[in-house]
Amino acid sequence: MALHNRRCVLSFVLVLYFFIISACTPQLALPNLITSVPPKTLRIWLWPGSGLETLIKSYSLIRPDIDVEVVIAQFDDILPSLKIAFATNGDAPDIVLLESSQLNQVKHFQPYFYNLYDFNDERIHYLDWKWRQAENKDRTFLYGMPADIGPIALAYRHDLFKAAGLPYGREAVGNAIRSWEDLEQAGVLLKKKTGVFLFDNLANVYSTYLNQFDAPYQISQDYHGSPVNPKVKAAWDLAVRYHKLGINAGLASQTPGWAEGAVNGQFAAVLAPSWVHGVMKKNAPATSGKWDLARAPGLPSNWKGSFLAVPKLSRYPKEAYELAHWLTAPQQQLTNFLTNGNFPSTPESYASASFLEVRDPFFNGAPVGQLYSYPALRYQAEYEEVEFSRMDRIVRDGLRRVEVEGADPEKVWAAVVMQIQEHEGGD
Repeated sequence: MALHNRRCVLSFVLVLYFFIISACTPQLALPNLITSVPPKTLRIWLWPGSGLETLIKSYSLIRPDIDVEVVIAQFDDILPSLKIAFATNGDAPDIVLLESSQLNQVKHFQPYFYNLYDFNDERIHYLDWKWRQAENKDRTFLYGMPADIGPIALAYRHDLFKAAGLPYGREAVGNAIRSWEDLEQAGVLLKKKTGVFLFDNLANVYSTYLNQFDAPYQISQDYHGSPVNPKVKAAWDLAVRYHKLGINAGLASQTPGWAEGAVNGQFAAVLAPSWVHGVMKKNAPATSGKWDLARAPGLPSNWKGSFLAVPKLSRYPKEAYELAHWLTAPQQQLTNFLTNGNFPSTPESYASASFLEVRDPFFNGAPVGQLYSYPALRYQAEYEEVEFSRMDRIVRDGLRRVEVEGADPEKVWAAVVMQIQEHEGGD
């Protein structure tokens, strides 16, 4: 009987010890019962050429608790697919890459996106004007984290400029072509001496000129009875003037005709943000070293740029924001510039020695970082209205009619203004 009692006491002590150890160090006490927590999977929608895929692979190494599924979609499919997901409460990304014109359009759908100010406010690291593009009008809602920008430089064929007797060194070109009038004169001389067109197409001239000015598509009743800002008409008139002077090749960007024209030397200049470099290298690799870069004429200008937004259908919004924030942080933007050419929206990146030392052999060893940081730091812009993308498309479509179909510019402009008025009345 005594032996039985001692056994009972010993069993009780062992059980008690087991529970104490289990409570303190369960991973040691119950090795066979521990199960690892599966990583959370974030789905991100990108378009081809963003360069973010490589960065995402690096993120997976430092965040093993997060899997990232990358979906590459065509640029024109992003918005329609998002709208379908919103309407059906269906398959949507946790993060989506949106170009600035797309971001303006989704400002119609604010309830379908997380306000990133609910997670943090990181504006101190970004260019003021770029951050402002990502906000709503009253600055209380942040749609996306700025991923890159598109400051403009003049990419030109130094061999064709030299053949026409024009300045052809990058500093000489920058000093000689300071205004749009200087550029026009250079184009006329180039065509006369060599038969080569100055520019590839009117749309690039129009956009670069217009984007020098703040809020050009803002609707107002102060434009002498017209809904269109006079700056829009001035950009239209400049592009049409170049067309009438015969210094425009009429080759739409990123088309087979454009590639052929670049290789054959049909045009000698492209108004180019840094993200166009990849397109030029892909379409006209045989011209490597024949191009150079100089400051664009007129005021600093910018084309587009992109943002990372978090839709409300995201399954893991906090983790999605953390990834978007990491991908757009200064170090990652610098890395993407060095490897893919996307120009950083984070001025901290511009102070890096590796940034300042970048030389591009395709552009005759031009100091790309230095050339593009100049307009990036001096560009001025404020909030962009939702109407920006729609009105821009109407005007550019009109220019294309003038360029390709030979339509009368005055009649087309009248039709453009009427179409803008109809859209304004439809809102």
